[in-house]
Amino acid sequence: MPDTLLLRRVSAVRSETDAAVLTVDALPAVQLGIMPGWLTGEPPLEQGVEVDMPNLPTLELPPTDVTAYELRVTAPAPAVLRLTLAPAGHRVLADDGTWLGIVTDAAPAPAPVTVEEEADVVVVATGSLRLRVGRAPFTLTLEDAATGEVLLRSAHRLRQVAGLMMAPTALADADGLALNLELGTDEDVLGFGEQFSRLVKNGQRLTLRSEDACGTGTGMAYKPVPVWHSTAGYTGFLNTGAVVTADVGHTRPSVLGLAVADEAVDLYLIGGGAPKERLTAYTALTGRPDVPPLWAFGYWMGRCRYHSREEMLEVARTMHEHHVPIDVLHCDPDWLVVDRLNCDFIWNEARFGDRREFVEALAAEGVRLSVWELPYLDPASPRFAEAEEKGFLVRRTDGSLAGIQKTPTPDGRMRALVDFTNPDAVAWWQGMHQAFLDDGVAVFKTDFGEALPDDVALFDGTPANHAHNTYPLRYNGAVSEAIRRHTGRAPLVWGRSGWAGSQRYPGQWGGDAESTVAGMQATVRGGLSYAVSAPGFWSHDIGGFFGPELTPGLYVRWTQMGALSPLMRAHGLRPREPWAFGDEALEAARRWVRLRYELLPTLWQVAHESAAAGWPVMRPLGLEFPDDRVAQSVDDAFLVGSDLLVVPVFDDGTAPVRRRFYVPEGRWHDLLDSTIHEGPGYREAVVGLDTMPVLVRDGAVIPRVDVDDTVGRTDDLLGRPWTLHVYGGPDDITVSLTGFDGSLTEVRVQGDDVTSEGTQPVAGVVRHG
Repeated sequence: MPDTLLLRRVSAVRSETDAAVLTVDALPAVQLGIMPGWLTGEPPLEQGVEVDMPNLPTLELPPTDVTAYELRVTAPAPAVLRLTLAPAGHRVLADDGTWLGIVTDAAPAPAPVTVEEEADVVVVATGSLRLRVGRAPFTLTLEDAATGEVLLRSAHRLRQVAGLMMAPTALADADGLALNLELGTDEDVLGFGEQFSRLVKNGQRLTLRSEDACGTGTGMAYKPVPVWHSTAGYTGFLNTGAVVTADVGHTRPSVLGLAVADEAVDLYLIGGGAPKERLTAYTALTGRPDVPPLWAFGYWMGRCRYHSREEMLEVARTMHEHHVPIDVLHCDPDWLVVDRLNCDFIWNEARFGDRREFVEALAAEGVRLSVWELPYLDPASPRFAEAEEKGFLVRRTDGSLAGIQKTPTPDGRMRALVDFTNPDAVAWWQGMHQAFLDDGVAVFKTDFGEALPDDVALFDGTPANHAHNTYPLRYNGAVSEAIRRHTGRAPLVWGRSGWAGSQRYPGQWGGDAESTVAGMQATVRGGLSYAVSAPGFWSHDIGGFFGPELTPGLYVRWTQMGALSPLMRAHGLRPREPWAFGDEALEAARRWVRLRYELLPTLWQVAHESAAAGWPVMRPLGLEFPDDRVAQSVDDAFLVGSDLLVVPVFDDGTAPVRRRFYVPEGRWHDLLDSTIHEGPGYREAVVGLDTMPVLVRDGAVIPRVDVDDTVGRTDDLLGRPWTLHVYGGPDDITVSLTGFDGSLTEVRVQGDDVTSEGTQPVAGVVRHG
């Protein structure tokens, strides 16, 4: 009996309340010797085989025993179709989509579906989308209901020279279930989470499995996400925790192959509209973040590691002596007594003294405290026995205690993992955060989380093949919820691992980049790829985390990029404080950190827009210019919101360099020197060490606040008036601004006169161009 089943024909159709259910017959399938392609036991001519080929081998057809599958189609929203394909009777066919905790709202705006049966096809439609399901062979075609435009089709048309099917619509084998979609001749695919490769994924083969990637150049990903965008006009989302292999025209140039390591495929197709609209629909299903507190948008400083209370206080004092604003200091594992891949929340008083007194001492210097954690326990910890006895640790399928996988331990001992599917374990873990929050700890860096083994038996019965990738989601969610519940404010973590839905637990950072130009470049690509898969608040380690000694030039260039990133943190194995790189670097870094604080009113507007609409703060150019084929592929620059175009300079020297960059359609103003760039097209600029191109779209209104030597943190900006910088546009403009207190202020600009109604004071207007 062949090991592969090919889903071949629709044998029955029925309508249910708001659903269409199709029975699909799967037949055994084989490959023909060394020839690529698939063959079933049906008559060769029915399969399209070229029987007159002179070198066609003897066809040994497999049996035609039928295995029944079902395709269930529902519409969680008018422009969203959910296609659940599984063996008949499978549990996922009766689930509303929320069983794994990835989807949080099963039907944000449920729409009825209509079913029309024709001779060759079954048509399932909403008011926005039309799915045409071929009867024999089984095929899928998604169309825009209004225009008839084809958004997606299965790859059933693609054959090799003997006529054998190269990429049947759906194949099932011992490894799982796979779908094959045809790539159009001008179709690009983007997404699949925080991938550090090129933004356009065509030609790549990606394994979506959350890994301790050991850097940004290893080909692995900390935060893969089974979400992708096609320039043909649709967004896809696989609601699964199983490993997904996305072959984007790598094995077969015209095929997007999606192999899920599971019996079922739970696929959401979001069609029509611009990519931003599709992200809004996607995040309506999987959740959106709250806007973090204002201080989170200030400058963070960290090091692996600060070793003592006095060392961290000295950093805070020195930052203020150099008049570099700072809001958060981060402490990596040295705050623990047992600190090697262990977190048991036992504070190291020998190094940092009384925790509350330490937090108060930092507050006196104007900074908040961030502390590190991970979800692993060392057997050397006093809390290990308690966790094991109470059943709070993950077990393997054979009942033994599970240890972390693929992340090496410094002493060779196992490290156990907290089982976040056990409500009592979650409550225990969350409870250990409370004393820290009571003492004033502001944020937890939720590091690691990628090391759950594959052969686990979780408390709630989550199947082992779904456990690994959903573990980061549950881990970060537990800590985020602990902060929300205990403090009553918008929660904030600083997470490394992630999966679909992670955007609702801000923020995340890009893992351990190398301190090289290549590491900086990969960081930008990772952030842009993540932005269209888990849109929200993402950041990175300024200067990179490890590698060669960081040059002053690269430190400055990375700081410039960080100053215009959604969140801003400098961190690494070695010092990242600006005075560690010489006077020139210190001066440049101070200028760019201050510029960030000046622009915080603008970042604040983008943050609220992003959280409300499900859009990222840091955006690929193609998200705002979806009809610009060149903009779609740009992965060396990014937008902050709709109006700020940031052009990082990838160089590790201190001499001026020539930077070539793409400018989308329209008129763009350089934020620093008022140079005008007309797009679309490539432009060049000679960029000194203290400069990075930041362009403002014509018609934009950019609120700024004055920053001088008296500004040491974001709290110092509260109550200060904002100045509106208007770039082109009409003389009479009305804008609605969200103040730092969260309230709305309506502002009208008439020429050079400004009137406002609300709590945010506005000092005046500056017109450009």
